[in-house]
Amino acid sequence: MANESPGGIRAMHALEEAVRKGYGTPEDPGLRDRFTDLPRAPIRIICCTLDKGINHGNILRIADCFRIEQVDYSPVGRRKERDFSGGFAALRWQPYRWIAPTDAIREAKAGGHRIYALSLGKAARPLRTIAWKHPAAIVLGQEWYGIDEDVAELCDEFVAIPLYGMIESLNVAVSAALAVESCFSAFLEANPGFFPAREASLKLMRPQPEG
Repeated sequence: MANESPGGIRAMHALEEAVRKGYGTPEDPGLRDRFTDLPRAPIRIICCTLDKGINHGNILRIADCFRIEQVDYSPVGRRKERDFSGGFAALRWQPYRWIAPTDAIREAKAGGHRIYALSLGKAARPLRTIAWKHPAAIVLGQEWYGIDEDVAELCDEFVAIPLYGMIESLNVAVSAALAVESCFSAFLEANPGFFPAREASLKLMRPQPEG
């Protein structure tokens, strides 16, 4: 966390307690104990250096929501740049690590992952046209500068999200959410037996009675 004032520390402890209690709801008995044994979607997020530390937390939260295999963050130089306040609850449950994006991509390729980079470059194709292949890794660039050149050279496909308004680009975490959802939906179509961990989401997946 970036804020280490006494008030910030107290707020952190209060949040930790709320998260701890939240995973013991009557609707999901035993979920905390069995969660680590649940299968994960064969999708990774690989991040170039993030300009805004809070996106570490935002992206981790997105990863946990889709139960993907891991998040790889580019190492940062100062502790205050690692800000997980946007996804603190995911810290315990979502695998992540700090590793150079080029190393993360090479490792993913060795494991059979196809590498997709979010980019606004000329080689990019619209998100809706992508035929996702799994296992997959989604590479996120810097908010201001995009994908690093040495990283881009290692990627297999480039993906863009067309925008219909005046704004030229999306926040990196929002872009990640859209790309992961698209990639995850393709995986789910081929693997309908991959179920949500929580009962509330399982109910959404079940056919609802008409009327």
